[in-house]
Amino acid sequence: SADDGAKLLEALTKGERKRREMESPVRRAREKRRIMLETKGMSPFAGLSGMREMGRLMRGIMRDSIPRADEDENMDINEDMCEDAGLLEGPLELEEGTVLVLKRRVRQNSGGDLVLNGVSGSTLEVLSEDTPDIRVYRDNGTVLLRWDEGDLELNVPETVENLKASIMGGDIVLNGIAASAVIKTKGGDIDLSEATKAFRVKTMGGDIMITLNEHWSEDSKATTMGGNITLGISENTKANISAKTFGGEITVQDDIPGVTESGHPGASRVSIDLSDEDDAPELRVKTMGGNISIAHCGSELIDEEDGVDEEQLEDEETVNNE
Repeated sequence: SADDGAKLLEALTKGERKRREMESPVRRAREKRRIMLETKGMSPFAGLSGMREMGRLMRGIMRDSIPRADEDENMDINEDMCEDAGLLEGPLELEEGTVLVLKRRVRQNSGGDLVLNGVSGSTLEVLSEDTPDIRVYRDNGTVLLRWDEGDLELNVPETVENLKASIMGGDIVLNGIAASAVIKTKGGDIDLSEATKAFRVKTMGGDIMITLNEHWSEDSKATTMGGNITLGISENTKANISAKTFGGEITVQDDIPGVTESGHPGASRVSIDLSDEDDAPELRVKTMGGNISIAHCGSELIDEEDGVDEEQLEDEETVNNE
């Protein structure tokens, strides 16, 4: 009828207007902010307490954005003073206590991942099929490798005592590295498995995945902005764990003891005391705009939003019945 036609035209007009609003960059930004503030118990900063929390947040961001001397030690070396400068043309022998520094130069269109595998012995070896040109510099027990772009995979020997790596636009993966590590990337993830010694890992726009070796026992820290943090601890881990997030949630496996929750609207904090009243290292994990999950190695926390695989449950039920 004519009335039905008029109603249909009105609905189409409203729908088109709403679609244009949703496609607007301003609208998308507002919608993201609304979701961050309204989901799961979060609310906008309000009043004096809100201003205090915002102040604490901004101080933390500024503090983390300013490089500390200890974190950037040996990250920049005067290449003119380095000995034996040249291209890396084969395996490299590294003496006990070596400081290994890996840096990819920041250039337009540069990218690629960095994969580091811990091995026994004293030989550093490149495993990448399409190996980029790598410059090698030596200076008083420090070995610096620089390259311009592309993926790079290395076997890192146990004679390396300290490892420092910095890239932009790629992921960094560490598999069973026996050295203490300072790792930084922008626009990529960090995957640190079987961490044995102290580490400081930091990324912007990426996730961080960490699993602790049962022998890990040194103060460590992980920070990301715009990403999630997943931490796997062993049954024997002794530590004081501090987890903080702004704009996200912290989930801890049920059977992990010593959990204390605190925080403010939009800023969750969890402390986990696994020290057994002994001196224990501190492990601090912090993210802005992401979630933190803490569980025993090999366990997985199920996100309620992910739901449950019904077919898998049916298969398990059939096996149990049989």
